[in-house]
Amino acid sequence: MSKMEISRRDFLKGAAAGAASLAVMGLGNGVALAEDAPEVMNADLSLKKWDFEIPPAPIPEEEIAEVIEDDIIIVGAGMSGLTTALSAAQNGASVTLFSGSSHPISRGGSNFAKNSKVMQERGIEPFDVNYFFYHEMRAASFQVDQKKWNRGYNNSEEAMNWLIDIVSEDGLKVILERDNNFDGGPYYAHAFNTEGNDAMVSTGQQGAVESLERHAKDAGVKFFYDTVAKQLIREDNNTGRVTGVVAQRTDGSYVKFVGKKAIVLATGDFSANKQMLAKYCPMVLPLVGMEEQEVDYNTGFSTAGLYKGDGQRMGLWIGAAWQHAFPNPPMMQGSWGGSHQPLGFHWGLNVNTRTERYQREDVSAPYSANHLISQPGHIAWGIWTANYAQAIIDTGNEWYSFGSNFDNPPKTVDELLASWESSKADTIEELAEKCELDAEKLKAVIKRYNELCEKGEDEDFHKDPKFMIPIDENGPFYYARNYALFMTVMGGLRCNEFMQVEDENDEVIPGLFNVGQMIGDMYANTYNFAVPGNCYGINCLTFGYLLGRDLAEGKFD
Repeated sequence: MSKMEISRRDFLKGAAAGAASLAVMGLGNGVALAEDAPEVMNADLSLKKWDFEIPPAPIPEEEIAEVIEDDIIIVGAGMSGLTTALSAAQNGASVTLFSGSSHPISRGGSNFAKNSKVMQERGIEPFDVNYFFYHEMRAASFQVDQKKWNRGYNNSEEAMNWLIDIVSEDGLKVILERDNNFDGGPYYAHAFNTEGNDAMVSTGQQGAVESLERHAKDAGVKFFYDTVAKQLIREDNNTGRVTGVVAQRTDGSYVKFVGKKAIVLATGDFSANKQMLAKYCPMVLPLVGMEEQEVDYNTGFSTAGLYKGDGQRMGLWIGAAWQHAFPNPPMMQGSWGGSHQPLGFHWGLNVNTRTERYQREDVSAPYSANHLISQPGHIAWGIWTANYAQAIIDTGNEWYSFGSNFDNPPKTVDELLASWESSKADTIEELAEKCELDAEKLKAVIKRYNELCEKGEDEDFHKDPKFMIPIDENGPFYYARNYALFMTVMGGLRCNEFMQVEDENDEVIPGLFNVGQMIGDMYANTYNFAVPGNCYGINCLTFGYLLGRDLAEGKFD
């Protein structure tokens, strides 16, 4: 065995010796460590250096073709980088933004704020913040930074109203997204749609970032696209101030950006870096595998990974620390076939590929994704009959699908039955065949489930009795393949509530800031969508808005 490769057997052997952070089941390839790492045999892998942790040699000054200097240098043209740039420019700062993408880029479309002028126009009151914080802190095992949560929540209304004015001027319509009515909801996420495109929310963020770019250009922000950040420059042998960042253009030439006030990293996630996933978010490797792939900085969505952690790696190389919370939480969905909640799982009968019921089903889709990872093939089948539609409505739950907004009426029973027509089986045998399940075992599972429904008590998994709706054994039967869907991974560098990046001693690294998805210690365990749009609304919008203003006003000078 070479120093550069660890077999799957030895990888797991070493993990069993104490490296819980790297205990990844289902690896298809070896995991590369740095060439100077010690031989790995029953060692604590959490102490080893991975390739991404080893700083590259500095890019020689003679290879740098151009130097661009400005007050503030921002790396990344997503939601967080653009809000920071525009906010800073509007408050008098001179700003340069560069990005590996060829244009502004985003995905999704949910933006949380505690309140806004749109909510006020609709007569919607902010939710109970005391419950909100306790629920989310408990869901995160109190591993998250409560100072960030409080600062983000308290300033989210001001930031959202600022953005509403910007996008409205460009003709975008601000609508409110339908949320789950469990977990203390509903909470209200804002979406930005073009006129006449109200059918689907959660997908309109691209219009918002393009609007931010237009306003930023009008405010004097200089933009450089197709330019990938490579190395940060920190004075005094990586003990002083961060003063610049070296980047590479598509023609291979290097450019150095010098920031007199700040370097702001807004480079997104590290989910396409499989080594970083193995160290910081190993539970998702069974979904995405270990095979490396090229990064497309213009990608809108990928279930195999988005970015390589450019900003996180550069920060580590000059002495920044990783976030405290471990592991980094993934953003996943458990699919939502047959769900009556926009972000919910199917709350009727679910069986895995062994034709076994395996969980209580009345949970949100992200939590179901965690359980699906442990099921064969990471899939399950939701099964129901026509009575399920009316029974759910009778529980007081209106039926809204993913992407519904507050102007969409709930689905009627007839509409639901029509939408399920393509996934119907007339008999249990046909259902079993279509879902590749054991017909006899399926009959037994349905019989047992119906017995529990008749009792009004789920003795097997203790689901809420009102959702114990029996399966009509005469059919027809409807089904949905529900699967664990990986979207991204949250967090990265350690920083305080003012977005100042910190070292291992929790001391601020002068001149270096980060915003957006890469902010450390905002989430833990699982990004649970209990508050849809929390990352866009707080990490990207609110913190970007505040940081831009703070930098322009000289708060950190």
